[in-house]
Amino acid sequence: MLFALFLLVNCYTFGQNFGFESQGPPDNSTFPQFDYVTIDGDSISSKELADKIVIVNIWFVGCSGCKQEEPYLRKVTELYQNDEDIVFLGFCMTKPERIKRYLEKNGEIGYTNISLGREEVKEKYGVVLSPTHFLIKNGILMAKLTAPIIPELKTLDWFEDEIRKLKN
Repeated sequence: MLFALFLLVNCYTFGQNFGFESQGPPDNSTFPQFDYVTIDGDSISSKELADKIVIVNIWFVGCSGCKQEEPYLRKVTELYQNDEDIVFLGFCMTKPERIKRYLEKNGEIGYTNISLGREEVKEKYGVVLSPTHFLIKNGILMAKLTAPIIPELKTLDWFEDEIRKLKN
């Protein structure tokens, strides 16, 4: 376990200018526009979210780091569940039926999930590693993180601080 934590700390650096800069669009750039259907059949687009704070989590069923961060993501989304200015989106690289089964078994974490193919995620968002998180305000990518949101890496503190900054 300690070795795994050591590897995570050394392989997954986080935040702006701390590594994995090639993951995703550049900070302070316009986030790619999208128009998707959620796994529940609802339409959602970047245009309708243009004046919101949008938190995107790119993940897939079977990702160990994604599973590890679930209780902490749930904690954060519960804090903001009544805030109409914040939207949590999961771009999941798994088929919709499998996502639904997974969430039924493991519980919701407060994100609206969209099923996307790995190639689209790579081509459109520049992401090959999961979990990856994007924090977007008014359509601009303000911060990003390629690592699990967990207390051991201090990424949970970073994530919560970044959301607070976006709110102010």
